[in-house]
Amino acid sequence: MKIVFCGGGTAGHVMPNIALAQQLQEDQLHYVGTDGMEKQLVTDSRLFRSYRTITAAKFQRKFCVQNVLLPAKLIKSVREAKAHLMEIRPDVVFGKGGYASLPVAIAARLLKIPLVVHESDLTLGLANRICSLFCTRTLSTFPLKRATQVGAIVRKSVVCGNRQKGLQIMGLDGKKPILLVMGGSLGAQALNDAVCKSAPLMNKFDLFVITGKGKTLNCDVHSAPFVEDVGSVYAASSMCVTRAGSNALSELALVRLPFLAVPLTRGSRGEQAKNARWFAERGMGLVADEKQLENLPGLVQKLYEQRTAIANAQRKFDFYGTEKAAEEILKAAKK
Repeated sequence: MKIVFCGGGTAGHVMPNIALAQQLQEDQLHYVGTDGMEKQLVTDSRLFRSYRTITAAKFQRKFCVQNVLLPAKLIKSVREAKAHLMEIRPDVVFGKGGYASLPVAIAARLLKIPLVVHESDLTLGLANRICSLFCTRTLSTFPLKRATQVGAIVRKSVVCGNRQKGLQIMGLDGKKPILLVMGGSLGAQALNDAVCKSAPLMNKFDLFVITGKGKTLNCDVHSAPFVEDVGSVYAASSMCVTRAGSNALSELALVRLPFLAVPLTRGSRGEQAKNARWFAERGMGLVADEKQLENLPGLVQKLYEQRTAIANAQRKFDFYGTEKAAEEILKAAKK
């Protein structure tokens, strides 16, 4: 069976595709994406028979020249994607969202190839919103109208981490409670800066920061730009301060790791704030905005005091949807 995956822009659009590739274990898996971060992640995974490149333009959430040129660029990228699909002749196309997935999805529609998409957030992103009008099946992490809820698509290694290996990755001995700080695949400079400013006041904890590639950390704290085996880091951590991407929050809830979510609001449609609020309303984490990072030590202490109650609330929910999503993809391919 031939399956084409697409989706890119952030690791949140790519890692679920890698998780599905690990689950499906088909020998005819292909990826169509841009020359961005997804190319490196997909190539390094060694799970796909080929990686085909297209040019794709991202919609800017402000008035700019790039948006005026977007229709012409979209037509060009759809043609490129169509050529790749005609060569591969897949049984089904799976899209994880992001601007890199839209041209491939439209090409699949034009070629009458079954198309399945998955939405991680509480509201459909722009690409998935368009795709939902013509795709074979829309899947989702959360309950959404006109979507089949399957849960979050995550790698099994995320929920089966090894604590000792996690300590080795972080360079820590585990004698103190460990506070993990992460800003998503692109990092969050605001979180990095807040940690450096507050680190001397949080010496009852060991700190480990996943800074994001290209982001800086101007203090002497254990850190790494990116961690492949994040499941082991989760297993060794006591709690987490994080951005509020749906994948990250779902993973943290799955591994029962109490978290403080600091949603990204600039340049977004507000999806992270909605994600964080949904989890917080169910007792599965705390929420703060960037202005409150001035009191990061107080927020972390509050999280530490409530860690047991938060972990207990997380146990009531099961977000693991990788196997269900894989089944839906195979169903669509067989049709």
